[in-house]
Amino acid sequence: MILFLRDTLEKTALALASAFLFVGFFRFNAWIFSTLAYGEGISWVFLPAGFRIILVLVLGLPGAVGLTLDTWFIDRELFNQGATTLAILNGVVSGMIPWLVMKYLTHRQWLSPQLQTLNAAQLLNLILIFAATSAIGHQLVWVLLERPHLNIWVDIWPMFVGNALGALLMLYSFKFVLDRLRSRAE
Repeated sequence: MILFLRDTLEKTALALASAFLFVGFFRFNAWIFSTLAYGEGISWVFLPAGFRIILVLVLGLPGAVGLTLDTWFIDRELFNQGATTLAILNGVVSGMIPWLVMKYLTHRQWLSPQLQTLNAAQLLNLILIFAATSAIGHQLVWVLLERPHLNIWVDIWPMFVGNALGALLMLYSFKFVLDRLRSRAE
């Protein structure tokens, strides 16, 4: 029982920490790339997309839950505007799609769950798959819930490009640091 409680507390702490970090990173991205915003919630460079992948790869389900929570926090204005279903589904897409993609790729043995073992080509494939599924998932939710001023055929591309560029910058930087740390340890 104590082990279960400890495990639950650890996973809760990881989920809350990842939510807190992602919100900070989201705001940092909005500040640094404000001139590259395509529209509300869509940027041509979205660094948090890479952070999203890192959280899911490193923390697994607690990272995905944290991403869902942070998206609800970021979208809290939607709750006040009566778009509760949109806010809830947007959070689920933001947190759970990366986790489900990771689980699927790992199950198919197309992905090693350890970032440091990925080569450049595998990392690029991972980034493109995550960017595409995230963009498609968000756009489908927005279409199904009739988000105003939405043109899925136009809006999906800036989200995909922003997710891909942001994730490329983040993950290749993260991999570079991991490789340097590993070579120093040897």
